[in-house]
Amino acid sequence: MLDGGFRFVGGRLSLNFVMTLSGRYRESPGEERLASPKDLGQWCQAAGLMPEPPVVRRSDLAAARELREALYRLLQPESRRLSRPADVATLNRWARLGGLRRVLCEDGRSVRIDARSPVRACLSAVAADAVDLLSGPLLGHVRECERSHCSMLFLDTSRAGRRRWCDMARCGNRQKAAQHRRSRRYGEGSRPTDRTGVTPGH
Repeated sequence: MLDGGFRFVGGRLSLNFVMTLSGRYRESPGEERLASPKDLGQWCQAAGLMPEPPVVRRSDLAAARELREALYRLLQPESRRLSRPADVATLNRWARLGGLRRVLCEDGRSVRIDARSPVRACLSAVAADAVDLLSGPLLGHVRECERSHCSMLFLDTSRAGRRRWCDMARCGNRQKAAQHRRSRRYGEGSRPTDRTGVTPGH
């Protein structure tokens, strides 16, 4: 699902936050969706953490990117086998902050989100979700999309536990089409490559 240009198919708040940088396996830099402070504010709203985009400073954006990359390394199936102490410290620093509060509006029925420091509270909520994911039984179901050049992480909740793509419509179909093209070229004498561009066997 796309909301304001952001992708929300990870199945968890922290995984959706990691998705704000895509294409980590490309030779060129990936697609940065938190390119400006305004983008981070819009993500906080699109993720349902705030009713409207909070004001974001440059320092907030830098801190958000630092948290995001720590989360990626802690959650990615390969790198999570050996957690970096610095990444754990970054996650815990944000998880301790808290700050998002549900308060009752004047009508006595509806609820709004309130926070003294909105951006920091939103990042703290992301960190708290990651702590829950990393320490619970669902971590083994966090997968990385198998499409070449895609680095999206998602929670596999399929019954068989064999989901391969972050989004079937976006990556599944594209990967199958790419495999079909490669198989045709392979039949014509060329050899397929893996997602890193290395020819198998070399």
